[in-house]
Amino acid sequence: MRFVSLALERYGHFTDRTLAFDREAVLTVVHGGNEAGKTTALAAIADALYGFEERSRFNFLHDYKAMRVSAELLGRRGETLAFRRLKRRAAALVDPLSEAALAEDCLVPFLGAHDRRAFLDIFGLDQARLREGGRKLLAGGGDLAEALVAAAPGLAPIAMLRDRLRDSAGQIFDPKRRVASHALYRALDRRDAARAAIRAGELRVETVRAARDARDAAAAARREAEAAEREARLALRRAETHALAFEDVGRIDRHAAGRAALGGLPALSAGFAPRARAALGAHETAAAAAARAAEEAARAEAETAAITVDAAVLARAEAIDRADETRAAVANEIEALPRRRAEADAARGTLAHIAGRLGLADVAALRAALPGAALLSRAAGLIDRLREQAVRREALAAERRTLAEAQAALEEERVRLGHAADPSEMRGRLDALDGAEERDRALRRQTARAAAEEQDLAERTRRLGWGLADADALAVLPLPDVAAAEAALALCRTARETRDRAVRTLAESEDALRLAAARIAAATAAGAVPTPAAIEAARTLRDALWQGLRAPATGGRAALPDDIDAAARLDAALAAADRLADERLTEAHRVAELAQLERARAEAEARRATAEAQVAEAGAAVTDAEAGWAALWREVHGIAAAGIAAGAEERLLAALREARTVLEERSRLRRERADQKAADDLCRAERAAVETLRTQLGLVPAGDGPLAMKDVREAVERRDARFRAASEVARDLARGAAEAAALRRREAELDAAAQALGAECAEVFPQVAVRPQAAADEARAALDLWREAPAAVEALRTAEHRIARIEEDRDRFAAEVAALAALLDLPPPDDPAAAIRRLKVRLDEARRAGARAEQAVEAAARRTRARAAADEAAARAAAGLAPLVAEAGLAAIADLPPLLARLDAAEAHDRAVAEARARLALHIPAFDEAALRADLAGRDEAALLAARLAAEGDVARAAAAHAAAIERHIAADHALAALDETAGAAAAAQDERDALAEITDAATRFVRDHTAARLLSSAIDLYRARHQSPLIERVSAAFATLTGGAWSGIGIDYDQDPPRLAALRDGRHHAVDALSEGTADQLFLALRVAAIEDHAGRAAPLPFVGDDLFVSFDERRTRAGLALLAELGRHTQVLLFTHHEHVVEAAEAVLGGRVQAIRLAGAAPDGAIGTAP
Repeated sequence: MRFVSLALERYGHFTDRTLAFDREAVLTVVHGGNEAGKTTALAAIADALYGFEERSRFNFLHDYKAMRVSAELLGRRGETLAFRRLKRRAAALVDPLSEAALAEDCLVPFLGAHDRRAFLDIFGLDQARLREGGRKLLAGGGDLAEALVAAAPGLAPIAMLRDRLRDSAGQIFDPKRRVASHALYRALDRRDAARAAIRAGELRVETVRAARDARDAAAAARREAEAAEREARLALRRAETHALAFEDVGRIDRHAAGRAALGGLPALSAGFAPRARAALGAHETAAAAAARAAEEAARAEAETAAITVDAAVLARAEAIDRADETRAAVANEIEALPRRRAEADAARGTLAHIAGRLGLADVAALRAALPGAALLSRAAGLIDRLREQAVRREALAAERRTLAEAQAALEEERVRLGHAADPSEMRGRLDALDGAEERDRALRRQTARAAAEEQDLAERTRRLGWGLADADALAVLPLPDVAAAEAALALCRTARETRDRAVRTLAESEDALRLAAARIAAATAAGAVPTPAAIEAARTLRDALWQGLRAPATGGRAALPDDIDAAARLDAALAAADRLADERLTEAHRVAELAQLERARAEAEARRATAEAQVAEAGAAVTDAEAGWAALWREVHGIAAAGIAAGAEERLLAALREARTVLEERSRLRRERADQKAADDLCRAERAAVETLRTQLGLVPAGDGPLAMKDVREAVERRDARFRAASEVARDLARGAAEAAALRRREAELDAAAQALGAECAEVFPQVAVRPQAAADEARAALDLWREAPAAVEALRTAEHRIARIEEDRDRFAAEVAALAALLDLPPPDDPAAAIRRLKVRLDEARRAGARAEQAVEAAARRTRARAAADEAAARAAAGLAPLVAEAGLAAIADLPPLLARLDAAEAHDRAVAEARARLALHIPAFDEAALRADLAGRDEAALLAARLAAEGDVARAAAAHAAAIERHIAADHALAALDETAGAAAAAQDERDALAEITDAATRFVRDHTAARLLSSAIDLYRARHQSPLIERVSAAFATLTGGAWSGIGIDYDQDPPRLAALRDGRHHAVDALSEGTADQLFLALRVAAIEDHAGRAAPLPFVGDDLFVSFDERRTRAGLALLAELGRHTQVLLFTHHEHVVEAAEAVLGGRVQAIRLAGAAPDGAIGTAP
């Protein structure tokens, strides 16, 4: 199956993008830089074939309902299918044109039995999996079976399953060493612990009674300690309360004395103190503000009187400002006047120089004769034409000389080459022999290799030990089929293992039976065991004896002499029955142990019977299996008997496998010999043709040695080069003659043009002071002078105009300054600019004085208004204090602050007394101050402190005693509980049975997992045996290609157990773990490609999709890898995704037109992603 196209209609960040694949390309490289969408396009392949995943990560631009991809597939027989895949649960496949639903199984003919997982595992390979495969090769040391399975399509999960089963079995049991964490050993430990618990679980009545009495005594002691601690804590609380109350009572007395010391206070209304303080604050603030306002008003009036204003200058302010502005401009112009005069002089000098160069009398004549722009342009055109004619004449002369020299050289070369024949016919014959030398060399190598392989097969046949000379003798033997021999030997091994297990089981069951009998005897040796049956028998005997004595005891009959003995037996029976009943409580473990031993003996007898039957059955199976094995070798005389008699079935089977391999190699060599015969005929014909060519070319005959086609090609190339050179010389001579005739025509045309140009120059040049016969350079110089003159004339005119204007402005400014001086009664100034600067300074000072005077007047008015407002506020504040002073009965406002201080002190004393009494009421229930004072009478602070310390000591001792009592009580409880837990052996016996069940389960799981792992290992070995020969040969060639010949291939090192892959260099084996990481990656890629090619020969392949496979490859091995993928492209479509541009360039360089490059970065106009064949 191949992709014809893949359309990313609504997928990831793509919208209506299409990948069109070339059907003829052996390799398609899809290139996309970062963020270009390579990963998106890669994921779209699997989604198109198998449906969108339930939670797709490519819905960031298009939601799930809009997501869709389309594809067109080409089947192996040429059938096609176009479909569109939608993101929905039902009817997800539709026709891309009609939107009609397609059957869900319409892809089955194209996909076969491969699901998404199989497609990704078999036909997908990315850089991470390539590196993982390389690392596994290095870690495994090149294990042949592991390497083939790891690279084989879809078989890697088998190896992983085998490893999981092996690990699972190893977690249960390891026969090599005991590990406590293994499940089997954990169960064994639990069984031993249960048995120890049974032995240690015997319990006496006295022990239980003593533990119960100790527990009760500890509980009573705990209650007593708890009551003592409670009493101690109450005493401590009373002591602490008295200490705190002593401090508060003293505080009450101190503050009451302070309150009395303040004396009597006037009766005032509520809130008097805050109102008085607020009024006092307002009065003080208003008085201070009035004083500040009076001071500021006086200072403003003094500042106003100190300011003087120049009124005369202010009256002429506008004229002074205008004159000052004019002064700056006039000063700049006067400063520039010398420069302007220098510019005028320079312009006159330039014009005088130009007039002299042109032959004119003076500057005035020059200005009069100044030509116009049209005349100057016409003269310039004539000069350019003169110069062009001179250049053309020089060029024609140079061409004439060059042509003459070239013709002479060509003539000499024609004479030197002589006659040269056309070698086309020889080249055709040489092309027909393309590859002849390689075919001859390959035939020689094949012949030598075939001889060596035949010798190797003969040696391998002799090493079988069957007395055969070579593989031909082996071929006539009627050897059995390997699969049948393997099955027969496996049957023998299985039968023998089954028989051995049955024998071991029989021995174990007999040992268990003997052990159970011995344990029962030991258990009953110490006396009757109080089992339920023994107790029932004792009670039955007791009841029977009582029935015989009941009548005499109740007066039913007279006593007999025998009744005395019966009464004694009844007493003994009563004692025995009671003793057994009592012992049942204390010796429960003996009862349980005896019951368990009885069950174990019964089970052991049953297992022995079963094992005896199994031994007999297994023995018969071994006999049948050995007979079947011997029947396979019956017709191979002398081999079977030796193998069976010596017990060497395994060696015989290995020899059979080797023999079959030798026979397969013999068949392959015979086919290769037939192919070599046809190749030999072709090589002989090609050698005859080469000898003919060598003779015609004058070369030494090759004989039986190498064809040395390089010499033939070089000789033909030399003849071809000579023929081409002679042809080119003749063509160049003819071209030279044509060029000489063209030169003569061009010279005649140039002479006619020169005559016409001379007449026009005679008319124009005199008008610009140039001689009519002047050369182009002379005329150009005069023209350049005329072009300089207009600028100099304009510069002179401008300078003269500016000088006149400056002098006029200077005189007008002097007159304006003199007029201002007269108006201000000042003398006429000698320097008008300095005079106006002084007036400007005077004007600025007068303006600042006027501004200050205005500000001072305004400030004085504000200060006067502020003073009046402050005086009014002070009067209002004084009026507000009058009622308060009257209420307090004071004579003046100054008496109010001392009264407020006394009021504050009285309030503080009262508040402290109330807080102390509140604390006492909080800490002392039903607080009574008089009673409290009576309790504290005659006691000081030291006595109260000593009482509190003594109470704290009592509490600490009581608490420690209480804690110790609690610990003793808990310990006694635990001891009694431990005795209760060990009161019977039934629980321990159940633990033992549970442990035995776990041992059985662990053993069963170990056998299952271990056997499954061994079977999978055998299957892997079988796969290796069946596929290693063709695969190894293909992998060897691919590995040599990938490494560019650095490694000649791979082989199998049969000296290792198991056989291992080995890299070949110079005919020697090198271990795989000696390879670098990059080379190991390349070996894994070679294995994977060979495995896919082998798979393609057995089933319809899907496209192979690679992702950034060459990250660890250098440039040379990248090119080799691309060539290997192209070889895979002959079996199935190969799509290689990459981030790297150099991979695309390498593919195009190696494969040329056989590769298709798709770049995701640029889109074609029709929406298809740009493709390159």
